[in-house]
Amino acid sequence: MNLDGKTCVVTGAAVRIGRSIALGAGRAGANVVVHYGTSKDEAEETAAELREFGVGALTISADLNDSVATAEAIFDAARDAFGPIDVLVNSAAIFENAPLVETTEDLYDRHQNINLKSPFFLAQQFVKQLPGDRRGHILNLADWRSRRIPPDFIAYTLAKAGLAAMTEGLAQQLAPRVQVNAIAPGAILPPPGSDPEEWKSRKVPEIPLGRTGGPDDIAAAALYLLQSDFISGEILHVTGAEHLSGP
Repeated sequence: MNLDGKTCVVTGAAVRIGRSIALGAGRAGANVVVHYGTSKDEAEETAAELREFGVGALTISADLNDSVATAEAIFDAARDAFGPIDVLVNSAAIFENAPLVETTEDLYDRHQNINLKSPFFLAQQFVKQLPGDRRGHILNLADWRSRRIPPDFIAYTLAKAGLAAMTEGLAQQLAPRVQVNAIAPGAILPPPGSDPEEWKSRKVPEIPLGRTGGPDDIAAAALYLLQSDFISGEILHVTGAEHLSGP
């Protein structure tokens, strides 16, 4: 897909990986709907930077815990601003750790709602609004651990494993008009609140390429998938080969 003149909805686009994907789409000529939860200032900064590329940008604050109503609201606002939406990027996610016996129902539900249920109903709204003569693309941000399940982060991993399964299922159901792919990132950014140097020193020995990645690596992979016309159902690992050597 040539992104020039197209419109992308990117969830979690105010910060971190979502921001890099949004800016990459803008550089390629796409209008971008910048969804955010609470990072209003960062979302407005991202939108301002997008407008410097000569594309349209709209910020939308929405709570992805309320999956169905939020999906409808995001696409209503996006269509009002830009017309039909061509690309959906499900980037927003939460990442919390708790063993089975300490996992509360609230923690479990938050991970399912934000990391899996919301992408599902956003995809539903995306397909509903896509004109019958128009092609589209859905891109999900999974995790390499969704394909090689570790013992920790169990609520998070279950949701991301569901997202990987959803990617493959929708790629078949929505073909040939809509391509559906996912990226499975590895060590890209330290968790919020952690010490970046300590995180890097711990992660690098686990990565065959001998370094951590960065958001621009994910943005480049996103553009590769979105600009392809013959890739669908793919879960692209961007891990420095960590997914081959991890637990």
